[in-house]
Amino acid sequence: MGRTQRLRLAAMAAAVTVTATVAVVPTAWGVTATGASVARAARTADTGIVSTVAPVLKADGGARRTYSAQEMQRVDAEGGDPAVLEYWTEERMAAAKPLDAPGDPALVEKMAKGVATELMAGTTVGRAGDLPATRLGDDTSAGTTVTRPVAPEKASAGGAQTQSINTFPISTGKLFIGGYGSGSYCSAATINTRSKRVVITAGHCVHEGRGGTWHSNLVFVPRYDGTAADPTPYGTFQARTLHTFKTWVQKGGTAQGWYRDVGMMTTFANEAGQRVVPAVGGNGLKIDQYYRWPVKVFGYPSNRDYGEVMWGCQGMTRKSGVAARTSLISGCNFGTGSSGGPWVWHYSDRTRLGYVRGVTSYGTPQNRSIGAPHFDSAVHQLAVQTNG
Repeated sequence: MGRTQRLRLAAMAAAVTVTATVAVVPTAWGVTATGASVARAARTADTGIVSTVAPVLKADGGARRTYSAQEMQRVDAEGGDPAVLEYWTEERMAAAKPLDAPGDPALVEKMAKGVATELMAGTTVGRAGDLPATRLGDDTSAGTTVTRPVAPEKASAGGAQTQSINTFPISTGKLFIGGYGSGSYCSAATINTRSKRVVITAGHCVHEGRGGTWHSNLVFVPRYDGTAADPTPYGTFQARTLHTFKTWVQKGGTAQGWYRDVGMMTTFANEAGQRVVPAVGGNGLKIDQYYRWPVKVFGYPSNRDYGEVMWGCQGMTRKSGVAARTSLISGCNFGTGSSGGPWVWHYSDRTRLGYVRGVTSYGTPQNRSIGAPHFDSAVHQLAVQTNG
């Protein structure tokens, strides 16, 4: 993630939603009769939400295509656009580069001066399967439980019942982006919603931020392992719709934008016709006022095993002094590629699920710390808007 003079902000990604009072969650996107995608904004407490049908690049990579209403139904039935699914071969997944987030020079300088040089006490780093049980320490049960975790359904060959996953979460995976010469990746995770097809990640993993546009050709691969004979054991889930905050779209990459660096997406079914949550399980979502809590952070940092396998970091979060309304954890040494990875509270080694309370958004110089937006009621509304 760069040195003191330049912050390379990691691209990391998991999914979220809120309270039991939500009985029905409407779809948040649409397609016109002429096939143009419709971006809708919904007001929340302090920001809007922007949504779109997930863009797809044409085969030459030089233009984006849109769908008519009939085409959208066909693609839905087929589990995604064949052109996108065929593009993301195992070889192209392995060649994808970590996505860098935009950087604000003033914020970089502030972080370089303000970040602590010592590591947080008790921070443990390792491959996800090697992490010890979560220490509850200063845990608080206050706040709002948006949704609770749900285990995957009984799986056929290739699913959870046949995988030796130790303590690795199978609900976390790689989010592949772009293609045609510009393939990149973030991290991401599922969350349990009514539709059973929502994935959460960083906002910059779905939209470039200030002055940018939506990313194209996104596919989510749960429990990706580039060292395995089958790197996609649970299939590939193409993005269906993308959602983030208007604040990120307008100010992403600046000191005023990082607290809204949250993105969500709905997905098509995989090759076996499964929705993502029944296939791999879905994490719960938690929002509250606290910045200090015990966490397990998962993702695919490019500086560890070249981003080919999942890594985890366990410790205590704290309130950031350099990016408003964000949390930090020190000592993980997670670089680019970990963006969008879930910050999980009450992770269970038995179910391999927990409650997402943040996603990796940015990193400080020399990877001393990584940061996540603080999850508040606006994140709840983003989950409601995304579900569909």
